[in-house]
Amino acid sequence: MTRPSPAPALDLPQLAVHALWWVWFPSFLLSWDHLGLWGRVGMCAVGWAVLFWNYAVLHNHMHVSMARPRLVNWVVSRTLGLACGFPYRGYYIHHFNHHRYNDGPGDWGQRRPGEGALRYCLRSALTPWFWPFEAVANVWRWAKKRNQRTELVLDFLVVDGGILAVILWRPALGLAWWGVLLVGQVCIHWLNLAAHFETDSTQRGALGTTSTSRLYNLFFFNAGYHQAHHVKPQVPWRELPGTTQELAGASLVRPELVTSLSPINPFWVAKVAKRYSAEPCDRQTASTITSGTPTAVT
Repeated sequence: MTRPSPAPALDLPQLAVHALWWVWFPSFLLSWDHLGLWGRVGMCAVGWAVLFWNYAVLHNHMHVSMARPRLVNWVVSRTLGLACGFPYRGYYIHHFNHHRYNDGPGDWGQRRPGEGALRYCLRSALTPWFWPFEAVANVWRWAKKRNQRTELVLDFLVVDGGILAVILWRPALGLAWWGVLLVGQVCIHWLNLAAHFETDSTQRGALGTTSTSRLYNLFFFNAGYHQAHHVKPQVPWRELPGTTQELAGASLVRPELVTSLSPINPFWVAKVAKRYSAEPCDRQTASTITSGTPTAVT
């Protein structure tokens, strides 16, 4: 397989999407007192859309930096975390735990037995805010590299401290911002659920789903090519379609895990929600994929 090409020093398309948050957030703060009810609702709706789009950037940035200069990278990491409501270093560690275990045993974000789609999304979004002790203990234990624990403390102060400061300053404004973050994070956890629909963490050819939706991949930086991303997580987003073709040629992309629908398509949402209604989440027994296939990891 071909090696990934070097990422640009500044990934301008992704930086442009992040810049939208820098436009929305000050506008949200400054315009709140001058807007009526529906104006505020509109600003919150725009904020949710900007957050959702910024998450695609945050996800890619954790794997391949969109800003190579060291200082710019550091600042962008913090502000991307703030845009999505995640303390950056904590979410970084949580996400790479996900890549280590691929939504299988050991993955902190794995569905629980008997847990439906809605409950999974709500639990995953609300627990870090209202009962964060297990999540904080997990990321703190794994933050062993230089300065990571300092970054963890700083990132929690930036995100949680920032929200608390705004709530104390303007309660309705702060709670509205927090609400935007909560709704956005529920949707983000939905993406994880859909991207691992009927996958198998024990098989290299079945670690993620592949959405070939042109519109979704155009706007969300090829986020639909999730199988290729899990097999080769350091591949830049521009190269994921080509990498997917290479993996398919090596029988590492399962046809039953490929869909032309995007994770946000209502038909795909309905299918995943119905399948994950309240059934045990043992993918090895419930999935159509079996461990006896030629591409199984041995």
